[in-house]
Amino acid sequence: MSRKPDAELESRILDAAYKLWSQRGEKALTMRGVAKAAGTTTPTMYQRFRDKSDLMMLLHSRALETLVSVLQPACSPAATCGRFLDFASTHPHEYQLLTADWAVRLSRREPRPTFELIKKRLATQLGGEPEEHARLALALGALIHGTATMLLAEGVHEKVSRQLRSTCNEACDTLIQSAAAKRAQRKA
Repeated sequence: MSRKPDAELESRILDAAYKLWSQRGEKALTMRGVAKAAGTTTPTMYQRFRDKSDLMMLLHSRALETLVSVLQPACSPAATCGRFLDFASTHPHEYQLLTADWAVRLSRREPRPTFELIKKRLATQLGGEPEEHARLALALGALIHGTATMLLAEGVHEKVSRQLRSTCNEACDTLIQSAAAKRAQRKA
């Protein structure tokens, strides 16, 4: 009698891989380690995924879904920026997975749901169309990413961490307020 394929195996594998990545980053993500954590075998892993990069693409998609779900409840551009920084701090490995090739993805004009979300929030608050706010969204993203990168460094003291977060949030708010003032001047 032949064995029935496990319909939930791929989901179990992805769950295990995501958990390993979340806890220890890329060093924890080996095909053998994921197979063991998912309760399957390494050959079975290679039947489902050509190599580690196939698995990483799916992990990237899942991490992006997680980030978008964290950002969605924010009701303003400034709150969105704050939530983005919170995500980076509480999900450092996922953040690194998402931002490792951020500029390359921007260059390729690949779908960028978080970038589109902040542009939409800016348009709602400041008026106009989302695409009119692309430069501001890019500046906010660069500011947040720079701050997140500093926060994720080993050995950052809690007081410095709080100062960096506060300063980043204030700078985001200042950029948004400045854009609002410029739009108001143009209308006047």
